[in-house]
Amino acid sequence: MKKLKYALLIGMALMLPAAGFLIHFVAPYAIIKPYRSHLALTPEDLGLRSEALTLVVEDSIALKGYHIQANTDTTKAVIILVHGIGGCKEHFLEFAAALANLGYASVLFDNRAQGQSGGQYCTFGFYEKRDISAIVDTIRQGTPNLKIGIWGNSLGGAIAMQALEADERIAFGVVESTFADLGQIVFDYKKRYLKGLGIRFLSDYALNRAAAIAHFNPAAVCPLKSAENIEQPVLIAHGDADQAISAAYGKLLYQHLKSAEKELVIVPGGGHYDLGRTGGATYKNRLLGFLEKCLQG
Repeated sequence: MKKLKYALLIGMALMLPAAGFLIHFVAPYAIIKPYRSHLALTPEDLGLRSEALTLVVEDSIALKGYHIQANTDTTKAVIILVHGIGGCKEHFLEFAAALANLGYASVLFDNRAQGQSGGQYCTFGFYEKRDISAIVDTIRQGTPNLKIGIWGNSLGGAIAMQALEADERIAFGVVESTFADLGQIVFDYKKRYLKGLGIRFLSDYALNRAAAIAHFNPAAVCPLKSAENIEQPVLIAHGDADQAISAAYGKLLYQHLKSAEKELVIVPGGGHYDLGRTGGATYKNRLLGFLEKCLQG
């Protein structure tokens, strides 16, 4: 028994420094340096009329994107499409093609520190919302009279919420499968990765260290607080089978939205990235109906 206790003490003595190393040096970078993905797909592959964009934002980071034109005689609006963490602009190309056939132009781009865009760190909307405003500036220069909307999924949805609060020129938004508070979702993810073991002060430590490295305030990244100041029409969508981000956060965002025109769509059986496929025609019709109402308004 004494030998077993001694072995356990030795094991704990060895594990604690390793755990400390992971929390201090590894976990923070895991939060702010997402995997860079890129698909070998272009607008031309889908027969789309497009223009390649390179936009240098205020901190000299070059964002790479596309401006996809509508396939109709008149353009109804321009929609900014914002991908999730570890995603890229090419993930939205087929969706942009569907929008083009319905008369909507779109701007899709790689978020900073992701895809082919510059930058070292993802800040979950802290700087990205300013990037969105720079994109709005560019759209306004070319089409000053068209309404501008934003559509974001997962991280893209959180960015969209913060951009809607920060820039009233964005006339409407569609937000899919996103979180309500950065600190909470970092804790949720760490708990899931550790098979149910969650210690909040450790995830908060890793997040605060990540924020110090990337020079942003994590407390300011809170889509829930943004919701309280958003007056534009917003549709919140979430799947009730989402294992990555709970649908409870989507419902909470909807409840706190200041918008007079707001909709909540909970897709039965919907996961994190499959709302369109799972929701089918019913989901598609809700979204298109919402867009049309935004144009009329």
